[in-house]
Amino acid sequence: MSEGNPVIFHEGDDSEILQASQKARETFRYFWNQVALDFNRIIPALELACVKAPFSDDIDNPQSPVEHMWIDQINFDGINVYGVLLNTPNSLTSLSQGDEVQIPIGNVSDWLCVLDGKVNGAHTIQVTRGRMAVAELQDYDQAWGQDFPPPDTVLIPEHNGEFEDKIANLLSEQIAKNPAILTATYDGGQTLLHLEALHGREPSVKVLLEQGAIRTMRCDRGWTPLDYAQSLEWTNIIQLLQEKSKDTHHHLNGI
Repeated sequence: MSEGNPVIFHEGDDSEILQASQKARETFRYFWNQVALDFNRIIPALELACVKAPFSDDIDNPQSPVEHMWIDQINFDGINVYGVLLNTPNSLTSLSQGDEVQIPIGNVSDWLCVLDGKVNGAHTIQVTRGRMAVAELQDYDQAWGQDFPPPDTVLIPEHNGEFEDKIANLLSEQIAKNPAILTATYDGGQTLLHLEALHGREPSVKVLLEQGAIRTMRCDRGWTPLDYAQSLEWTNIIQLLQEKSKDTHHHLNGI
């Protein structure tokens, strides 16, 4: 993203922008799936991955100015999106470029990722681009430094089935060598089943369940893997986790 990005102003009740933001929230899970895949890559596949959200100096004051800004270095825990502020605020004084921030998933107003040179997402950007004259559009795209699709097109990244299958196969091999990883916990008390459910990786969830992962295990916040899958509406994974448990030989205290 270029430092010369222009500032674009929209009315708070702009229906097209509001609809685009709603679509961005509805499709966020596909963006997150791609971001999470890069956690398992030596060389990242995403050339750019960022989220846009509203920020204010006084969130409790409806009269306080609001700026929608982009963050990168994205992480997500099922409730909040975490990242680092990419933009320099125009009028806000409580934030600076490079600050670490967190926002509730419900506050996401857009997302964008560049995969194989193609801009995916950018729902609100496409609305803005569609309102521009040719010369203005060329300047805007040059400021971004990205090759956007036509303004009436929003690309959504598809699951990388080949890579997800590879991850699942490697996971199966690791479990065979060390079954203890099925119950090992990571940040926040999450197991691999919690994480794979949140990432939307159906092949890995299947492997974990087949190998005896405990679908009723709760993390530190009290969530089960099903709760993580439901946070992003991963339908196929929800169905897998709702099947009658075959883990009758496992016993969990307090569950």
